[in-house]
Amino acid sequence: MAKNYREKEQEYERTGQFDRDLNDEHRTFDARDIGDGYNYLTKTFGERLRRFFLLPAVKVFGTIAAFFGLGFKVKGKKNARAVKGGAISVCNHAHELDTLLIKLALGCRRTYHTGSYYLLKKGWAGRIFKAGGFLPVGTSVKDLQNLQSTVQTLLSRGKIVNFYPEHALWRRYEKVRPFKAGAFRYAVKFDVPVIPVFIEFRETKLRKIFRRKKKVVMHILPAVCPDKEGPVRARAEALMQRVHAAMEEKYAEVYRRPMVFVTGEEGKPAAAEAAATA
Repeated sequence: MAKNYREKEQEYERTGQFDRDLNDEHRTFDARDIGDGYNYLTKTFGERLRRFFLLPAVKVFGTIAAFFGLGFKVKGKKNARAVKGGAISVCNHAHELDTLLIKLALGCRRTYHTGSYYLLKKGWAGRIFKAGGFLPVGTSVKDLQNLQSTVQTLLSRGKIVNFYPEHALWRRYEKVRPFKAGAFRYAVKFDVPVIPVFIEFRETKLRKIFRRKKKVVMHILPAVCPDKEGPVRARAEALMQRVHAAMEEKYAEVYRRPMVFVTGEEGKPAAAEAAATA
């Protein structure tokens, strides 16, 4: 199973399909409807009560589980504290629990997180996700307009809204794949900084002795502000490139090697900068 997963990962990297999900099948039949009338924010007394009790539990038990299970560590917390108002955060989508790790790193109450609509399930699972700050990304124009309005409201309240601009989850993939521009358009449109967050997988002697997977270290990088002048699309593209470059630099620093993708029919190395413009 793991071998097949890595083979697909190598194939998608070689063919430049960086935004393709390694799990091609998703359950949509039990997804909660986010059509007309869906409210992203916790409005009712029951929703607020769930959020009130859930977030402290996530902070306490999530921290314990992440530390002992993943060796989880956060670096650069001062960079998050330096951002006083609302912000967009972006993270390489490389761990199935990265949403929990983002909340622990940036603040459980302050951080909201986006994800595909089919992750929001019917029943109690969906209610818990919503209470935790999950913002489902739909496929219709109305869904996206509703999401945009919600993001604007949250940013005006000083919240952080997290996006995964690589789009698809590639478990424990170390490189930073090319980004989609959506998160950066929000940052430009609402004039807020972007906080880059880079997940590192670090080998340690102790974890190697006990045959444990590499520990997870989350690096919070200095915020990057959008340009003030120019078309939204051009400013978003420039912001995206600057954020990607910062995360690529962190990759080279922690892994002590340049970030190079293996692409093309013959599996030749291709510079990360070229891939990031895709």
